[in-house]
Amino acid sequence: MDWVRRAGILVIVLVVALALGGALAGAKKKHKKKGKAWGSQITLIHPATNQFAGKVASKLKACRGSRVVNLFYTDPFTAQTSPVSVQRTNGKGHYVVALPKDAFFGTYQAQVTKRRIRALHAPQTCKAAQSTAIVLQ
Repeated sequence: MDWVRRAGILVIVLVVALALGGALAGAKKKHKKKGKAWGSQITLIHPATNQFAGKVASKLKACRGSRVVNLFYTDPFTAQTSPVSVQRTNGKGHYVVALPKDAFFGTYQAQVTKRRIRALHAPQTCKAAQSTAIVLQ
């Protein structure tokens, strides 16, 4: 009769183990909050002969500050594009590029690069953007 008792205990242990395994398998996993991709807009103006300025805008405030802005120049004769300056925006999204001498004739355009940040308790993506081109003649 000893083997019946052992078999009964073994059956009870197996039933409990299967019940716990099923409960753990059905338990919900904790999901991470998913971030969102936020659009960006960038402006470029030419307020002085040796200066360019602009602003980076986005619906998410965190996407405005400390963004990397590249200013590019396209030569009208050779059509080659080259970087002129790399700046960072301030906390409100403003940036200024001061040139050592007057700007050359040609086309100027500003671009802001894509950036991943942590805001709203989740990782967010600030999308890249380009300004309209300014043609100096």
